[in-house]
Amino acid sequence: MRKTINIAIVVAISIAHYSIMGYLGYDPAPEYENLMAWSFALMVALWCLDDAKKYNFHRPYEFGAFIFFLWPVVLPAYLIHTRGWRGALVFSAFLFIALLPYICGWISYYASPAYGEYGA
Repeated sequence: MRKTINIAIVVAISIAHYSIMGYLGYDPAPEYENLMAWSFALMVALWCLDDAKKYNFHRPYEFGAFIFFLWPVVLPAYLIHTRGWRGALVFSAFLFIALLPYICGWISYYASPAYGEYGA
């Protein structure tokens, strides 16, 4: 439960930042994008380690590092292994959550006066 709240906090901060920057017509700084990407990967890895305990999944020693560095590859394999094909739906939800800040930034940019000034 706590890991889910941490993911929600990271995503909410990202959504707020991308939305504000998009509304103002700016691109987020690359440093911020890296920080949010690494923070999201860390939260996913911590959630996955906690989830593996619930499912009594035998984790190799480096499982957390695998999830942290390669979550788009390793997470679907883990979720499908522990949940069957329902794991693909869970992975789709994670992917949507990861892309949600970018989507909100694009929406706020196209809804802003900056789009009329620079984009159209």
